Amino acid sequence: MRDDLWFLERSICRMMGRSINDMKWVMPKKGVMRIGLDIDGVLYQWERTARYMLREILPNSPYKEVLKQESTDWDWIKDQVSKKDWDWLWDKGIKLGLFRHGHLYPGTIEAVRELANLGDVIAVTSRPKRTAADTFAWIAYQRLPIVGLHILSSKEPKSTVRPMFDVFLDDKPGNVSDLSINTSCKAYLMRRPWNKNYVAPEVHSWKEFIEIVRAL
Repeated sequence: MRDDLWFLERSICRMMGRSINDMKWVMPKKGVMRIGLDIDGVLYQWERTARYMLREILPNSPYKEVLKQESTDWDWIKDQVSKKDWDWLWDKGIKLGLFRHGHLYPGTIEAVRELANLGDVIAVTSRPKRTAADTFAWIAYQRLPIVGLHILSSKEPKSTVRPMFDVFLDDKPGNVSDLSINTSCKAYLMRRPWNKNYVAPEVHSWKEFIEIVRAL
């Protein structure tokens, strides 16, 4: 890995008017375990934020009741709203902070700090290119000790990221299958209500995942 990521961090910081010291990121170390973490559905409660925006921020929202319920399947939110309102979420919703103002899952900061003591933590997310600044800002605000960030904005599979990870945690079954089949990475599914019907190597908590990483 060259210093490209470090340069990108500095560029983003300048764009946001922040100091590179505020990022609290560290340079990757050679010969250390690479621990990959998905963002949405693993670190960040995207599903909760999306439901809130469609319920409370969308003008004249008709979803005040139905979107109080947590998703029960991968496309559940999309299936509950009109195409117009789904498009609003990915346009106006992004501008209003869909990828900037949401919450972490409980215990995430402590877990990522513990993982950072075991290896290099790299965040990977599939998001539109225009969310890059918000993604960096959100990670900086959370002060997560990660050494790298990959934003896959053209639907690239996570198996294409280099260098490859030793272990990875994701909430999307397809990503776990992709990494397991096409790489030597040990990939695990963070069990959530929307992926309960999929079969994959799984964990139900940060504690379980950390125990797996410790054993590698």
